[in-house]
Amino acid sequence: MFSFRPNFPFWLLFLLVLIGSSAFAEDILFESKNLATYEEVKDIPNHPEKYLIDVRSRELVEKDGTIPGSIIIPFMELENALMMNDKEFNMKYGREKPPRDAVVIFSCLGGQYAQMGSDLAKKHGWEKAKPYLGSWLEWSKREGLD
Repeated sequence: MFSFRPNFPFWLLFLLVLIGSSAFAEDILFESKNLATYEEVKDIPNHPEKYLIDVRSRELVEKDGTIPGSIIIPFMELENALMMNDKEFNMKYGREKPPRDAVVIFSCLGGQYAQMGSDLAKKHGWEKAKPYLGSWLEWSKREGLD
C-alpha cells in the first residue's frame, strides 16, 4: 500500500517559497546543511581532516563511552581550549588543534551543548563548525549501545 510521507523540511521549503518567504526558506535550507548527520559522524575515522569534539563531562564519557575519533573537551573548558596555542592544545588533549578552516563537529549527550559548542567555535573563527544534534543518544541507539 502506498503512503505519501513528505520530507518535512523540503515540503516546508516549497510551501514557504509558494507564499513568498523565500529568504526564510533559504535560511532553513542553509541551516540544514550546517548540521552533522549520524552517517557523517560515523565516517569521521576515514576523514582525518575533520574533527569531532565531545563536550560532555569526563564523568559522563567514562560512564557511557564516546564516539570513536572524538576529542574530549568538556564544555566548561571549550572556550579556553579554542584560545590555546597549538602546542598547549596538543599537550592537554593529545591531539592536533583543529585548523580554523577545518570541519569541526560537536557532540554532547542530546544536542543542546553540541549546538552551543558549535556556536562558540564559530565565534572564535571556526566557520565550518557544526553540531551533531543527535549526539550520544542517537549514536548509542543506532550503534546498539543503549
